[in-house]
Amino acid sequence: MFEKLTPRERKLAYVISGLLPIAILFIGVFSFIKKYNTNEMRETALTEQVNDEEYRMEKKIRANRRRAFYNNISLAADNESSSNDYQSWIKGLVRDELRMTLKTLTPRNAGAMKAPGSAEVIGTRKSYALTAIGNLDQLTQFLSRFYSADLLHRINSMKLTAINETASGDKKVRTGKLSIIAQIEVLSLMSATDNPDLLDKFRAENLQESQIAQVNNAFREYVVHRDIFGPPNNLPTIEVRTSSSYTSETDVRATVTAKDADEDDELTYELVESSIEGATLTASKPGSRSGRLFVPGQKAGTYKFKVKVVDNGFPAKETFKDVSIRFKDRVVSKPKTKVTPKPEPVFINAEQTKITGIVQEKTGDWRVWITVRTTQDRHKLKVGESFELDSKKWIVDSITPNEAVLRVDNKLLTFRPKDWFTNPRSEELVEGAEATVEPSSDTGAKTTSESDAAPKPRVSA
Repeated sequence: MFEKLTPRERKLAYVISGLLPIAILFIGVFSFIKKYNTNEMRETALTEQVNDEEYRMEKKIRANRRRAFYNNISLAADNESSSNDYQSWIKGLVRDELRMTLKTLTPRNAGAMKAPGSAEVIGTRKSYALTAIGNLDQLTQFLSRFYSADLLHRINSMKLTAINETASGDKKVRTGKLSIIAQIEVLSLMSATDNPDLLDKFRAENLQESQIAQVNNAFREYVVHRDIFGPPNNLPTIEVRTSSSYTSETDVRATVTAKDADEDDELTYELVESSIEGATLTASKPGSRSGRLFVPGQKAGTYKFKVKVVDNGFPAKETFKDVSIRFKDRVVSKPKTKVTPKPEPVFINAEQTKITGIVQEKTGDWRVWITVRTTQDRHKLKVGESFELDSKKWIVDSITPNEAVLRVDNKLLTFRPKDWFTNPRSEELVEGAEATVEPSSDTGAKTTSESDAAPKPRVSA
């Protein structure tokens, strides 16, 4: 076959025969891909159709559940007693539980509610006009209780008017009381069954403290504390020593006391300016009326601070106070010199004592008369007798008509009549020696001596 072809034709035939299988392969691949994509699109369409059907079924199930839920919490449409029970519940909530002043609760005409695009009546709307007087706290509790009740009801409108009083000078003063006018709407489904215990359940739930009630009370505190209808918020005050001194390098812990005429206000403390790094100001406990100022010890010098106290009233108010702390170097005290007290002067009675006389008795014995003027003591003594004077013992050693010798502190003192015991002539006895006195007619003071063979050694005082 190829033998009759020219070389050019033969070459062309070879090329065509080589490309033909490739073309057939490409045609087969493209056909397979087209069929695969067609099947995948068909599968996707079927999946979407299934999902749509499941969604519609689930939507119907949810609608049925919601309808059943609504029927369970709905008042009966054709039961007049259910309307009376609802009014009784509202009155009890406002007047008895919340202690608000209930003015009126007036029912309005009921209106029919139809399904969209249909003339079928599925329920009725009943409305009530509520007029009451209360404060923001009572109003907040009323709203919490109202919307916590599982009923098909809502507040369409509410008008709040602050009740003011006229003070001196025709000045209006806020009392915190509100005039409340609310329009309440209640939906009653035609398919709902009569449930006489429904409102009794709400009354019981309102009297119980639940976790939801605790959360509502927490939010109520934030709302009530920002009562725009109540009296104006008072400014807090700060009590702290504006200037104080401490020893250098000693940590300082001072108390910052704050006051607020609004007892419910919670206070926070802040150190807005400080010349010392590490100084802090914190409340003793959250909302406390006192804070703790801590300043680490510093070198000697004066340091300035600014303290701020803020309340959580509405609007919040803040107070500033400048505080100055001075650190002083420790003063090293010098040791005190112990001063020995001078002894009190001792009164010497001997200076006021004298010989008032030398007398010889009938028996021949001589006596010396001694008088102590300070104590008024009088002594009449013989040789060997003694008396106490200035805590010393005075012993009569010898007596002559003109003088007397007294022994005291191991000394011999010679006195003449009318001589004071002031500057006597004295001699110190030597241990083991004996003293004797010779009679003498000399009128002057005479020194005692031993016998002529053995004269007594004497030492002048």
